[in-house]
Amino acid sequence: MSCDQFGVDWKGRRVLVVGLGKSGMSASTFLSGLGCRVRVTEMRDEDATQRDARQLREQGIDAVELGAHRPQRWGEQDVVVVSPGVPESSVPIRWSLDHGVPILSEIELAFRFCPSPIIAVTGTNGKSSVVTLIQQILMAARRPAVACGNLGIPFTQVLPGVTRETTVVLEVSSFQLMWCDQFHPAIGVLLNLGSNHLDRHHDRAGYLAAKARLFARQTPQDAAVLNARSPEVVAMARLLQSRCVWFGDSSWPLFPEAWEAALAVARLLDIPDPLTNQMMREFRGLEHRLEHLGMVQGVYVINDSKSTTPDSLLYALTRCRGGVVPILGGRNKGMDFSVLKGALHEARIHGVVLIGESRQHLRALFNGTPPICECGSLDEAVQAAMALAHPGDTVLFSPACASFDMFRNFEERGRIFKQLVVEKKGTQTN
Repeated sequence: MSCDQFGVDWKGRRVLVVGLGKSGMSASTFLSGLGCRVRVTEMRDEDATQRDARQLREQGIDAVELGAHRPQRWGEQDVVVVSPGVPESSVPIRWSLDHGVPILSEIELAFRFCPSPIIAVTGTNGKSSVVTLIQQILMAARRPAVACGNLGIPFTQVLPGVTRETTVVLEVSSFQLMWCDQFHPAIGVLLNLGSNHLDRHHDRAGYLAAKARLFARQTPQDAAVLNARSPEVVAMARLLQSRCVWFGDSSWPLFPEAWEAALAVARLLDIPDPLTNQMMREFRGLEHRLEHLGMVQGVYVINDSKSTTPDSLLYALTRCRGGVVPILGGRNKGMDFSVLKGALHEARIHGVVLIGESRQHLRALFNGTPPICECGSLDEAVQAAMALAHPGDTVLFSPACASFDMFRNFEERGRIFKQLVVEKKGTQTN
């Protein structure tokens, strides 16, 4: 079937896919399966992208260009599908806007072919964990569900296995929402609202507007699950057509706010509270999200590589007992790091280890208190943090920055950190 739910036949349509990350690869394969004429453009030209390009060519997608965007070769296109990492200032986006070619995100593309209801979760922190928890609650209630989206599994990848009985639990980012014009979930969830991606959204108002697009096309039959602790979200809710369901209003004081949101969703789906509570107790979290790696040389170690904002580091610090040595730094996304000054000057912070492009900026901000160590590699950072930590302290790898200055993504950053910790464990004296 090549027709979407709006009656548009995609067979033979000319589609330019921008970016060869996970979503770009998946969208290309999906579109090819619909019978589209797919062309792919990718700025990077390295071993991994060359492997991806070969894989696409083996599927019959021959027009794969690496190393630069070359609009003179694109000819006429009917649709452009962009990956989340592609900024508005990029050549393909400007070309599309200049030529009046519709731009879609991968989640918008998948939505148009999705036969089932969607629960979509966005926010600054906690999205992946809440998406996974909601999916597990649904499965425990014997309701087919799939978790996908920005947590690393593209929507188009799982779509062929989705039926009318399947609930899609989707993590969505502000970048993905920017290029949506039909997408609307049956239940939309906004967990929290820090300051993030200001390098792309320019200011906090732009970031909030991007998040609000999750609810823009909802109807009175849909539900918006919203955080009552955010004055900005409360103000935004007055403009929504959907039914607003609130969490974070102290009615469930025993739960973190992310868990309150999951409970609100479960109640909307008529799932009994005892089953939801059981799944919350059994939930063990996700890799690279406050992942406890055990004790090394008398020091606890936590991998929170998913942390890309100061807010996420501040939250991680609240989950650590005793003395802490945080490792942070990377590529600055336009963040205001001044919010960290008070937290990192606490007596229980026994040292700060800085890595990546932002390390000199962060050093100047913290002004030498507590002890600060700049490192040129993650290996050096782990060694420095272990040296600064006291017995019983926690070494917390929570970078509060993007990973792209040193790594392909936060997963690679986290995997390398974990491997370094394993190697440290191997050198312990038994």
